[in-house]
Amino acid sequence: MTPPLAAILVAVLALAVPAARGASAQEAPPPGPPATPPGPPQAPPAQEAAPPAAEEAGSEDAAPVARVEVANNQYIPRETLLFYVSTKAGDRYDERRLRDDFRRLWDAGFLEDLVLDVQNSPQGKVVTFRVQERKRVQIVDYRGSKDLTTTNIEDELKKREATLRVDTFYDVAKARRVEAVIKEMLAEKGRPFATVKIDAKPIGAAGQQVSFVIDDGPKAKVKKIDFTGNRAFSDGALKKTMKKIKPAGFWNLSWLGGKSTYTEDKWSGHEGDLSRLQDFYLNHGYVTATVGEPKITYVDGGGKGKKAKKWATLEIPVSEGDQYRVGDVKFDGLTVFKEEGIRPLFKLHTGEIYNESRLKKGFDKLRDAYGAQGYFQFTGYPKRTPDPKRKVVDVTLTMDEDKRYYVGRILFTGNDTTRDKVIRREVYMNEGDVFNTEALKLSIRRINQLGYFKPMEGPPSIAPSSLGEEKLDVTFKVDEQNRNQFTFGGGVSGLEGTFLNASFSTANFLGLGETFQISAQTGARTKNYQIAITEPYLFDRPITAGIDLFKQKLIIPTLSNLVGYTQESTGASFVFGLRLKRFNQLFTSYSYRIVNIAGLSAALGGIIDPTSPTFDPFFFGEEGKRKESTFTPSFVHNTVDNPWTPRSGLKYTFTTQFAGGPLKGTLDYLRPEVEVILYIPHTKRTALGLRGNVAMIRPYANTAKVDPATGRNTLPIYQRYFLGGETEIRGVNIRTVGPIDSENHLMGGNKKALFNAEYYIDIMGPLRAVLFFDAGQAFLEGEKIDIKKFRTSTGIEMRFIMPVLNVPFRLIYAFNPNRDSFQPKSAFKFAVGTTF
Repeated sequence: MTPPLAAILVAVLALAVPAARGASAQEAPPPGPPATPPGPPQAPPAQEAAPPAAEEAGSEDAAPVARVEVANNQYIPRETLLFYVSTKAGDRYDERRLRDDFRRLWDAGFLEDLVLDVQNSPQGKVVTFRVQERKRVQIVDYRGSKDLTTTNIEDELKKREATLRVDTFYDVAKARRVEAVIKEMLAEKGRPFATVKIDAKPIGAAGQQVSFVIDDGPKAKVKKIDFTGNRAFSDGALKKTMKKIKPAGFWNLSWLGGKSTYTEDKWSGHEGDLSRLQDFYLNHGYVTATVGEPKITYVDGGGKGKKAKKWATLEIPVSEGDQYRVGDVKFDGLTVFKEEGIRPLFKLHTGEIYNESRLKKGFDKLRDAYGAQGYFQFTGYPKRTPDPKRKVVDVTLTMDEDKRYYVGRILFTGNDTTRDKVIRREVYMNEGDVFNTEALKLSIRRINQLGYFKPMEGPPSIAPSSLGEEKLDVTFKVDEQNRNQFTFGGGVSGLEGTFLNASFSTANFLGLGETFQISAQTGARTKNYQIAITEPYLFDRPITAGIDLFKQKLIIPTLSNLVGYTQESTGASFVFGLRLKRFNQLFTSYSYRIVNIAGLSAALGGIIDPTSPTFDPFFFGEEGKRKESTFTPSFVHNTVDNPWTPRSGLKYTFTTQFAGGPLKGTLDYLRPEVEVILYIPHTKRTALGLRGNVAMIRPYANTAKVDPATGRNTLPIYQRYFLGGETEIRGVNIRTVGPIDSENHLMGGNKKALFNAEYYIDIMGPLRAVLFFDAGQAFLEGEKIDIKKFRTSTGIEMRFIMPVLNVPFRLIYAFNPNRDSFQPKSAFKFAVGTTF
């Protein structure tokens, strides 16, 4: 039995803590073991008077615990709270153990206030935890900003992992983090005087509304940048070095990308202007030069209220020091390669003016060389020792080679549809091989070329392998795109009249990497049917095989300046390809088709327009069937990084088509063609694309025979070259650019030349702006290719990758500076795909 004195001492034990807390926000815990709270809660006050030793230690003489209760909880289940309490009904009363229970429950971070109440009862001790739950966020809103939308803010918070989530415990620290992010976003937009106020209001008994009240403040732009202490280089030369901060102006393009605003990140962040200025001096031999922090002064720029402005002047202190020349160049830590093979990479020679950029380029090349040998963790850095008296700097190139690594496992995640083997066969690494970083880069490029996944921008996940200390597991994380396209629709075309069509195509059939297409189109003037399938890895080897069956019919009505006729084509083609090297492929294809030209009208219909050329198929041969049997070898080199949104890479194609001769058929000709495509990255969001294409067709045997009556060979008009359309010259219609004879006939050429230039600007997500210039022309037999006769088109287009179809949709506005009289000055078009 408990002594009377002890009963008095432990009759009531109450522990309380202040209501104000700053614990981290935490999700509502489910019944059972909840997660540990992210931040340390406020410490509870010290325990009060201790009971006698018997109860302190929980001995056999201590009273039993009759019940353990939780009071005042509203949303958190009783079972969840009691999970942190080890004291159970029937246990001997132990105050030390109860203190630990109190601490654990408090540290869980669920509670705003906690009181422990211990009462006596005939059955023993009644332990009650009286709780006051923390408030939960129910509404988060952002008010008052004109420059930022709620979507902008939420996207940025998500990117920085700073989102204040609904249905979490309210956390003042996290709210202040959101406040800081909003201020940084406004500073990026030239609003350094913006203010953000956190307005937290209770909703009901346990809810909280958190409002961020934003005042954008006046717009502030950099008006002037001054340098002090510079003697060797002018202010203008130093300002040209700065890429992220520029004085406001039109011709320096400071308005593009918000370069007329100042932020700490633009100045001292990654690749900021501070490092650019430092590198500029190092690249010119000033190894002791220093660049200080800018002094910023603001002046009123006019305007009132929301239109208020401020101008900023940056004064940047510079200490240039002396110009140094290269002294001794030494290597330290070099064991994998020999010094005589590495020294030429750095291009540093004693007596020359010191240039840091040569060292950086040398280390980049050396890093690739080490990476190809498995030294994945290689790092190198220069140690400069300037001699002020001699104005010479000795350089020690220090190598930290680390150890050689090998490939452990190669894994793939995110490919829910695409089979592992389809990706694995494009990876130029094997498990157990030396970890070759160059092969890894090529593998990423090749996977992106497939077009099955969203482009992988960064490297795959690389982690230590359980297979060995020197092995690394590589996990390629891919995000699949829908490569299946199903269309059903109809329309009206000036060439094809009214029509209905349906098609299905996929570039990754059943996740096996096969290309499959089936389509049908029928209408008043056209009937097209096609089925095609291509297997890029026949028998799981890099061998391409495919078949294409087609039947087409096109009825051209007799109109003004157009002789009507019907053209029917039926045939099949077979392709066979072999990969020669990583990005080189050799293809051969055989095609057989029957083309029937019928229903040629004897005369033109309607009123002849003398300003437009006449299109007369009869001009190049008679009606009837023509059998074309062709064999086409081609060579393709392709390092383009992505088929729809390219930024870098080179593609060139050499093709020669043979028709007739030993292959039989009624047409005999030879058609060589060369196409070169180059993509050059410019900035992180821009790139330049160039294409050059030349081709010719040369008839021989019977097709080359000249008709004495017309003075022309019998090569049909559909085999002659015409340019125009969205894949060649965007501002004019398809097949409307070509030579015109003295009788105003649109002739078509036996050769063509085409040039395209595109400048890509990635605006956001799948939206890309394209500035373009197109030029080209077809030429008759006996004519030389003359650039002066090229027809040109220039303008802008917007490309948007449709999320479901995953092909570019295009809106094109084109202006045609050098055009034929019958072609429009400008045009607005809609198209699908790319130009090249």
